[in-house]
Amino acid sequence: MKQQQKNWYSKVKNRLHLDEKCNKAKAEKVVQPANVSQHKFFPFIHFQIKQFKLSKKLEQRENELSVIDPYKKRDIYYAGHLDSYIYSYYNEKLLEYYEKFLQNNYLECSIAYRHIDKNNVGTGKSNIDFAAEVFKEIKNRKGCYAIGLDIHSFFDELDHKILYKNLCKLTEKDKLPDDLYQIYKILTKFHFIELDELLNNKYIKANRSDFWDKETHSFKKICSTKIFRKILTEKKDIIKKNPNVNKGIPQGTNLSGTLANIYMLDFDVTIQNFVNKIKGYYRRYSDDILILVNSKNELDSLLILIEDELKKLKLELSKQKTICCHFQDNNCDYEPCSFRKEYNSSAEFQYLGFTYNGKIILVRNGTIGAFWRDAIRHIRKMVLYNYKNKTRIPIAKIYGLYSHLSNRESKYGNFYSYIRKSQRIFEKDYQFGKEVKIKFQMSKSWEILHKYLIKLKEKYKISDKELPIPKDIRENSCL
Repeated sequence: MKQQQKNWYSKVKNRLHLDEKCNKAKAEKVVQPANVSQHKFFPFIHFQIKQFKLSKKLEQRENELSVIDPYKKRDIYYAGHLDSYIYSYYNEKLLEYYEKFLQNNYLECSIAYRHIDKNNVGTGKSNIDFAAEVFKEIKNRKGCYAIGLDIHSFFDELDHKILYKNLCKLTEKDKLPDDLYQIYKILTKFHFIELDELLNNKYIKANRSDFWDKETHSFKKICSTKIFRKILTEKKDIIKKNPNVNKGIPQGTNLSGTLANIYMLDFDVTIQNFVNKIKGYYRRYSDDILILVNSKNELDSLLILIEDELKKLKLELSKQKTICCHFQDNNCDYEPCSFRKEYNSSAEFQYLGFTYNGKIILVRNGTIGAFWRDAIRHIRKMVLYNYKNKTRIPIAKIYGLYSHLSNRESKYGNFYSYIRKSQRIFEKDYQFGKEVKIKFQMSKSWEILHKYLIKLKEKYKISDKELPIPKDIRENSCL
C-alpha cells in the first residue's frame, strides 16, 4: 500500500472562522518549525451534526421514510485557516513516518485517512473498494467467521500520554521537538467556541449564510480581531476547554485521523501478528474493526485478545454494534459470540455502508433511509421558499440532486452517482456480477420523489405552472 503525497496547502477547506485563507507564500512561512512553536492558535469552532437513527423495524420496510429517536450526535471541531495549514502540513510529515512504520512491520490493516493507490494509476481506493475487498475475501474463503467491531467514542477516549508515547516512538525521539509538541499540546488541551453562540453575540448577530461571498465563492471572516477581543472582554466564558483533561482530541482537523492511527500502532501489530498465525484477515477503518477467521475457537481467542489489547489503550467496544456471521458455501448465518448473543433481523454482514449475505450485495437500508430523509427536508425547504417568495421553483435542481437525472459527468455528483459507482465497482472491478443489486434499491425512487412533490402541491395549493409534474406521473399519482 503506497502513500501518494498530496499538496498540503490545497487540502485546507474554506470554512467560516475568525480568519480567512491566505496565499501559499504566507502559508509556507507559517508552517516553518520555528514559527509553529511560537504560533498563537485560534480556538476551534464547534458544532454538532445530528442524525436520526433508523430503528431495526423501520429499516426493513421498503421505501420507509420515517425515523425515530434517539439522535446520533457527532461533535465536529474545525480550525482557523492558518491553523489548518499547520495541521495539514504536519499531517503529511507524520504520514511519512507512519507509512514507513507500516512498511517495516508488514502491516496492511490500517486503511483509513491514507491514500492507498488503486491499480497503480494514482487513483485512491474508497470505502467501496475496501468493502468489496472484504466481501471478495469472504467469498474466496468458501467458509469463515466474519466479525465487525466498533470502538466506543474513539476520538473522545484517546489517552494523551499514550498518544505522546506513540508519537515519540514513531518519530524515534525521546521527546517531541518544540514544533510538534506545540501541535500535540493544542490538540490535547484544545479550546473551542460554539458556532451558534458566536454568531448570536450582540456584536455579530448574523446567520452563517450572511458571511458567504458569492463573487469569491468563499466565507468572509466572522469578525475583526478588535471585535473578537471586545467579545472576550465582555464574555470570557465564550471560549471553552476540552472537558476531559487527560483524554480526547478534536475530530475534524486535517491531523486528527492520522493521530488516531498512530494511537493504534501497538494494537495493529498485535492483532495482525495473531491473524497472520491463523491465516486470517484483518482490516481497521478508523474505529471499525473487521477480522475474518476460520474457526469458532479462533474467534473466541481473538475476541479475548482484542478486549485485552483495547484495555491497554483505555478503549472499549460498543458491544451492541458487534456483528458476527458464519459464512459457508454462499450462506450467511448470525453467529452468537461473547460480545453479542442475539440478532433481530435476517442474517447479513455489514461493512462500511454495504451488506453481504453470501449471495447479494446491497447498500445498507439505513443509508437509503438517511438519503430520503435529507432529500425530503431539502426539497420542502426549496419548494416552500420559492413558492412564498413567488420565484421559480427549481425543479431542474431538484431532479439534478435527487433523481437519476443527475449530471453523470460532474465530479461532484449526487447520491445516484454514488449508487452507480458502487454498482460498477462491485460488479465489474471486483467481478461480483449479478450478485450486486445496488441499483435495484433505487428503482422506485422516481415514484417516491414525485409522490412527495404531489403531496406538497396539494397541501399548499401550488399550481402546475409553478411546480410542473410530468403528465404520466400525475395520472398515476395514487402510487
